Amino acid sequence: MIEPLLLTTARLSTFFGQQLLTGASGFFFERDERLFFVTSRHVLIDAPSRHFPNRIEIELHTDEHNLTQSVVLSMLLYRDGMSVWHQGSDAAGEIDVAVIEIQRSALPDSVLLGELEQVAARPLHRPAVQHAHVAGAHPRAPTRG
Repeated sequence: MIEPLLLTTARLSTFFGQQLLTGASGFFFERDERLFFVTSRHVLIDAPSRHFPNRIEIELHTDEHNLTQSVVLSMLLYRDGMSVWHQGSDAAGEIDVAVIEIQRSALPDSVLLGELEQVAARPLHRPAVQHAHVAGAHPRAPTRG
């Protein structure tokens, strides 16, 4: 049997439309019954490298004995031209951390997320992080006029 903590991490792929851009990883985090996926902000947007995905796919395991069994959750990163993800910041400004909320109703019943309750109950070592904010408009999003 796999260590349940390992199921709290997942592979993700970034896309612009149907075009695959990059691969990365992140982890699930539960707070007050809400489910979040945490990754590096540069995975979701990185102006210096001209990386502007508008969608991600997260690979979710469905069988704790056979980790080759999985489903993919596809999520748009922008709604009405504004990000649905949030970027972390501290006293010095923005940091390279981003979170996106996942609606549990979008997940199949067979998805394994590990022991999120135990992970969420552990102290979070983040003294420098003060808050998260909506990152803003997508550079390729249509403008409203």
